[in-house]
Amino acid sequence: MKKKSFRPIFWSVSVFFVVFPLTLLLLIVERVPVAADVSTMNTDNAVKTRALAKQVLRELLNENDRPITISVTEDELNGVFAIAHRAIPRTTGWAEISDAQLELSATVRLPETPLGAYLNFQLILLPSETGFYISEAVLGKIALPDAAARFLIRLGLDLAFGKGEGAYLLDAVNSVALRGKRVDVHLKPIPRMNQLVENMRGRLKEVRDEVRLMGDPAHVRDYYRHIMALSEQAPRQEALSFGYYMGRLFKIAREQAGDPVAENRAAILALGIYFGSWRVEQMIGPVRTEEMLRHTRATKHVGLAGRRDLRLHFIISAALEIASESGVTHAIGEFKELLDAGADGSGFSFADLAADRAGVRFAEVATDPETAILIQGRLSENAQEDQFFPDIAYLPEGLSQSVFERYFGSVESERYLLLVEAVDRCLSRLPVYVPEAQLSLINGCDITSVVPVSLLLSKRNFN
Repeated sequence: MKKKSFRPIFWSVSVFFVVFPLTLLLLIVERVPVAADVSTMNTDNAVKTRALAKQVLRELLNENDRPITISVTEDELNGVFAIAHRAIPRTTGWAEISDAQLELSATVRLPETPLGAYLNFQLILLPSETGFYISEAVLGKIALPDAAARFLIRLGLDLAFGKGEGAYLLDAVNSVALRGKRVDVHLKPIPRMNQLVENMRGRLKEVRDEVRLMGDPAHVRDYYRHIMALSEQAPRQEALSFGYYMGRLFKIAREQAGDPVAENRAAILALGIYFGSWRVEQMIGPVRTEEMLRHTRATKHVGLAGRRDLRLHFIISAALEIASESGVTHAIGEFKELLDAGADGSGFSFADLAADRAGVRFAEVATDPETAILIQGRLSENAQEDQFFPDIAYLPEGLSQSVFERYFGSVESERYLLLVEAVDRCLSRLPVYVPEAQLSLINGCDITSVVPVSLLLSKRNFN
């Protein structure tokens, strides 16, 4: 009997698992970014981005019984790229609009390889009176034909809204008009848009419940129940430090026999729901029972540095840090402060920003396997605010857009970054965040030492 040869199978497997991936990498990874620069994130583009989001949502959700027009300017698109870059520094993007075309360029910086370190994507749309027309789509060195580009877009929409919905949404594009630095996308009526949004929310919940990236809701529920019990014993004085709950809850965490990282994560998320926002629960899954929903939360007099808003900044940032990388959490905090610096806001506050960054730092240290137990012990023994929260008394607050931009320029400026880095250094000197070997050498940090004298002197003249 003739002996069977496995050589064809071997080469087929080699091509599929080795040659094909290497060839693909060779074609899509490049040495030079196509989007090397990004628009600076400042108050103006933060306000424009929020206005753009509101406009798009209003048009899509409230006007779906008649044709819809979504208008976006070049500055607004670049503002979106700026905020995305601030959240994920490895990404950069740029938009250019003319009467002839809309060009979108995006780059993701990868770990350095012999082939390069950049994944580039470019898309050029032309004006069209029938649907939308892709003139050019390039991924790395691969020029994608119109059909392939449309397939990828349709696939992404299907993943977000459900199978078959991508084609439905793409067919809703009636025409694309380019005028100067603005693109107008005209859509047919989308009567099922509200249902599609609900579909997307449902799919996100399914993924959330399947993956449970943030932990077991039942575990968080146990800590929420502990907080309810602590609230019954809490002093009913006018002001109560958030440290009262922090110390007692992390003492309970230390007494558990489970993984300290998991215990700390559950404790932070429970605090985020109780003292922060119900939206934290949306990221986790159902935590509170009917009994818990009927409970009246004792939060009115609980604060940090005597302020409830700083408590909110701290614990919501800590919960968000568990759900995302710290860069995203910092970007959210900066975005909110830039909005506050606008005409209708309360002004840019470095105190709020310091509370955001303190919350992020706390979550990082509390969920690090090397320091999780240490955090439990330190808070159990001493949960005074100065152990984990900086003195924000002299940090600038209430800066209007004109004052912020006159002094700092933007959140990318050297002056701004130096002050934020100095605040971070102060955080790293607080006892809860200091390594055991260095604890005896640290006596906290005077926050006034990191604020420029000229800014301190002008504080009373901010507005």
